Amino acid sequence: MQAGIVDEDIFGDQVISDPHTYYGLLRETDPVHWDATHRTWLLTRYEDVDWVARRPDLFSSQRALLDPGPLDPPIRPEDLDASRFVTEFRSHEFIQKDPPEHDRMRAALKSSFTPKSLETWREKVRSAVAGLLDAVADDKAMDIRKAIGAPLPMLVISDLLGIPEKDRALIKRQADDRMASALSSEPDRMPRAVEGILASNDYLDRQIDERLANPTDDILSMLAMAERSGVYTRLQVLANAESIIDAGHETTIQLICNGMLALMRHRAQWDLLVSDPQRWAVGATEECLRFDPPLPIFRRVAIQDIELKGKTIHAGERVTPCIASANRDPRVFERPDDFDITRPKNRHLSFIVGTHFCLGQYLARMEGQEVFSAIARRFPSLRLDDQDLRYDPIVGIHSLNALPVVWE
Repeated sequence: MQAGIVDEDIFGDQVISDPHTYYGLLRETDPVHWDATHRTWLLTRYEDVDWVARRPDLFSSQRALLDPGPLDPPIRPEDLDASRFVTEFRSHEFIQKDPPEHDRMRAALKSSFTPKSLETWREKVRSAVAGLLDAVADDKAMDIRKAIGAPLPMLVISDLLGIPEKDRALIKRQADDRMASALSSEPDRMPRAVEGILASNDYLDRQIDERLANPTDDILSMLAMAERSGVYTRLQVLANAESIIDAGHETTIQLICNGMLALMRHRAQWDLLVSDPQRWAVGATEECLRFDPPLPIFRRVAIQDIELKGKTIHAGERVTPCIASANRDPRVFERPDDFDITRPKNRHLSFIVGTHFCLGQYLARMEGQEVFSAIARRFPSLRLDDQDLRYDPIVGIHSLNALPVVWE
């Protein structure tokens, strides 16, 4: 790979299955790398990834408005109108806003995502994990993604939003369709995403009307009150409700699956977790997040010309800081390629930093802690049932499509 490093395709099978090797080579040889194929700057050192995340004045999150370039991977020419619809709709998410508008919109939801507020949900999360594991306990085998990785986060985020239990399968189908725009590389993905957005808009529009008439203690009610007070428009309410659903379940699936894979492949660390799940659950979750983050990259657009390590990033150019590489930068982490759940001062960047740090990070951490500790207690002999694992062909998320395991 060294000889052809600049030609490596970040959407190719090699990088999708093993981003760490490619990004690691860039980190040491070309840390500010212009990817001409995908027309983006790849930043791979911790200090640069951290710096970009903390400088919304220089690097904008408003990709929908500032990056009119062709989509990557490409779509069918006949789907351009569908793509414009998806892009315009997502531009109303607060994660695609810059300060001060971002800060104003985010503040309306902040109280629901504080550590203190979310800690009250731990028993519900623990009970949900136990129920999902009960369902497979006698089988002596499961696909972790199917049995717990996918259902748990959707169950939890639906509870937080106040989605009735009878509607949750519908919400999941809509989310899968909607997220095709980001989680599929198929050229025809945009019409499916439009269908998902429109279906969710129709459903959530009725839910918000109900909350305006009869507010309850859930996030949809909080969004409804933000609309009533003029902080959000109805379109912004719908876009952000759907964004919370998407972010609240998809990345946690990867935390659970990627984390369990790391634990299965490092038996001494798994045995340590099994020896005292309560003691090591937090450390295991943080190391899983560092070692194989659900989001290996994030994206920004340069607002002005910027000099970085002898390179000039021009205004309007795409910038792709690589979290997966920063998390293994030997300038910050000792033995960065070792998986160690006892690692002290684990300053990984998996939830980003600065004004855009992940609003749901405490919830994701809690779910990871409860899943890893529960599986370690209940199935200490757990092991992989298939070494030929496959990743979905998506550069923005490191996603196993299955993780089969067995136990005695």
